[in-house]
Amino acid sequence: MLINIKAATLLIVILLTFSFTTEIFAYILPSEFEVKGIVTDSVSGKGIAYVTITIQKEQGVVKRLAADVSGKFDVILNSPGKFDMIFHSVGYQMVKTSVSFDENITKVDLGTVRMAVSDEKIDKVTVVAAKPLVRTEVDKIIYSMETDPESKTSNALEMLRKVPMVTVDGEDNIQVRGSSSFKILLNGKNSSMLSQNPKDVLRSLPASTIRDIEVITNPSSKYDAEGTAGIINIITTKKQLDGFMGNVNAGADSRGGYSGGLYATSKVKKFGFSMNYNYNEMRRPASESFSDRENFLSTANRFSESDGQYKNYGRYRMMMGEASYEIDTLNLISLSFWGYGGNFNGTGTNETRDFDVDRNMTRHFENISKSHNEFGSLSGNIDYQRSFKKPDKTFTISYKLDNSPQKTYSENQIQRILNYTSYRQKTYNEATGREHTFQLDYYDPLSKIHQIESGVKYILRQNVSNSDIFLWDDLVKGWVRDPTRINDLDYDQHIIAGYGGYVLKVKKISFKAGLRAEGTINDGLFSSLKDTTFTNKMFNVVPYITLSKTLEKGQNLKLSYTQRLSRPGIYYLNPFYNDIDPLNIRYGNPRLDSEIAHTFDFSYGKFSQKYNVNLGLNYAVTNNSITSITTVQPNGVSISTYENIGKNQRYGGYIYGSVKIGKKININTNLGMNYSILEGNDSRGLKNKGLSYNGYMYARYNPWNNGTFSGNLGIFSSGITLQGHSSNYCFSSLSYSQQLLKKKMSLSLSVSDPFRKRMKYEMNYDDPTFRQISGSLNYTRQLRLNISYRFGQMKDQIKKAKRSINNDDVKSGSDSGKKGERPEPNHKEQSLKEL
Repeated sequence: MLINIKAATLLIVILLTFSFTTEIFAYILPSEFEVKGIVTDSVSGKGIAYVTITIQKEQGVVKRLAADVSGKFDVILNSPGKFDMIFHSVGYQMVKTSVSFDENITKVDLGTVRMAVSDEKIDKVTVVAAKPLVRTEVDKIIYSMETDPESKTSNALEMLRKVPMVTVDGEDNIQVRGSSSFKILLNGKNSSMLSQNPKDVLRSLPASTIRDIEVITNPSSKYDAEGTAGIINIITTKKQLDGFMGNVNAGADSRGGYSGGLYATSKVKKFGFSMNYNYNEMRRPASESFSDRENFLSTANRFSESDGQYKNYGRYRMMMGEASYEIDTLNLISLSFWGYGGNFNGTGTNETRDFDVDRNMTRHFENISKSHNEFGSLSGNIDYQRSFKKPDKTFTISYKLDNSPQKTYSENQIQRILNYTSYRQKTYNEATGREHTFQLDYYDPLSKIHQIESGVKYILRQNVSNSDIFLWDDLVKGWVRDPTRINDLDYDQHIIAGYGGYVLKVKKISFKAGLRAEGTINDGLFSSLKDTTFTNKMFNVVPYITLSKTLEKGQNLKLSYTQRLSRPGIYYLNPFYNDIDPLNIRYGNPRLDSEIAHTFDFSYGKFSQKYNVNLGLNYAVTNNSITSITTVQPNGVSISTYENIGKNQRYGGYIYGSVKIGKKININTNLGMNYSILEGNDSRGLKNKGLSYNGYMYARYNPWNNGTFSGNLGIFSSGITLQGHSSNYCFSSLSYSQQLLKKKMSLSLSVSDPFRKRMKYEMNYDDPTFRQISGSLNYTRQLRLNISYRFGQMKDQIKKAKRSINNDDVKSGSDSGKKGERPEPNHKEQSLKEL
């Protein structure tokens, strides 16, 4: 009840602030003068996308901007007078017209501005305007990878550290606005590979293949209701083409890793395709791990110490492709596919020592382990889009198939030193997630003021996990299967959803609202010593409301409320019993329920050619949160799993700013702060609260044409968890890039952590039954070189359906208990935990 009162009070305060602020601005701001219209092809009558519009007086240029994708423009001027408006677009003849404003004429509607195709042959086009590094839309912030020169040598995970409202900690665990409950999409579509092991995928994905990263903090009703903190949408590069165009790239690093990639695209009449392939071999120096624990439930094993090292390497392959066929001007078929595969091998040693309350050694053994993991994902979807003569009105039918197999093999040998049983064990686990999705979408811009959207969806998820455990038998001199430790899962999930949305635009005020209804049926069989069948049904109605107002001089205000939920995927459900470390056991929980969050947001933005500022406040409350819980038994064995026992309140604020100094220097900063209150609602009565913050600064300098120096620095405070906190950390990097051969070739050199060789990262647990500090020492300094070459020509673009399937309802990232994926106290088993 107290939480509801706080939330209601906060909402009222924000509403009053929004209303009061808009009234103040309306009173103090000078008069505004508006001119609008639409630019179309003089023959076809279709809108021309992104026409350049220059507004000038005799004294010079007043404003320069671009029309939107449909050719529409709406410009606000802050002074009266006569203005010349000049319209430019590649391949069209220039159009010039004049408009005048005075105290009586404050609005001018030019209606349709028609541009004729130019007969002049274009030899080459030189782009002189720089694309902004960060831009905002009604419900998201967009970070441009193409603009950042470090994207040529970095991977996607490293670049994610620069994105506003996103943090990546010292163990590469991702959070959005201080929460690890979010969803990652690839080109607006769900991808199992990103849901199950996002760290590995993003670490092996070259940032040069990414165009933009969108952070959608308040997803509308067309998105599935999952991801309590929002959605990260990765938009890959979609080059434009004329006949054939391609790009090849290769890179190497100081650790012995290397990578290579190929992008190719072509179009023949109405048929077009594009393909992107990347290979990455990754090697890491051996990392060191350590752990110190006090077990309050035991006298014989009161204190436990462990230390070890772990070394791993892996190979990754990724392929993405798109194709389309234009049946006619109103009918389009498009398809896309993306796949990911690789393997990971590791070896490690770990030594454990236990002591009684008088610090006498009671147990001592060594664990020698090796592991091999194979993982992958193959997804594809096909869309049929029916357009209409009315611009932007569309009807879409979509189908998507997603298949993600995983195999894990591990073998470990326990060598007794004191009071412990020696044994050898090997474990096999095969898990597969398969998903079928059918969807219908309809969008209709009824008028300039009103817009509607609606759709229905059905999802069938089939998750299977089978495991076998073998013990070495000295009597038979061979491996013997242990039938008492079966932990298999056969789990089906059916989801039926429908949504409706409405947009109202009146002058400078936009109101967007929607409602989504989702019904879920879970049906599973959990096989162990005793088979258990579990079935449950859920029904959720998810509202969405956003109110925004555009002020003069590039300013805007926004207020929103949304409800989000997270369903556990097979990663959290998988009951596979991982005891490669016999004192630190991990497994999933097939009985997890969904978690529901309520989020309120208020933001202010100011954007201009020289500087940008975006401020935000948010409040979120989550009940029944999926939380990582670690318990320690009297015999000293630590057990980690997931449970629906969390209650999470988060008060947050962030600020993003950028400034352009002259023509050669750009500086960006990203600051965030969260105050979290975490409570467990079970018998243990776990509670924790605290303040966390993060800060990031990026600078870019262009000393000469096509040459760029850049550097960045990030500082992060300790993170709050239900059972403790993580350590603070920082990172930095420097890079240089140079374009050659008329920008067809690019050379890039970068170094991570140039001022530090290794980084120490710790997790602290403070529980009524135990206290523990565990962590790792990892090599972070790395030098990388990359070269790429582009060939071919560019003109048209492969078309695709404007709306397609977005399965963003499976929980990604992790819980608030630990900002990674499946929790474990020792870094030496990293290759297993990342699967």
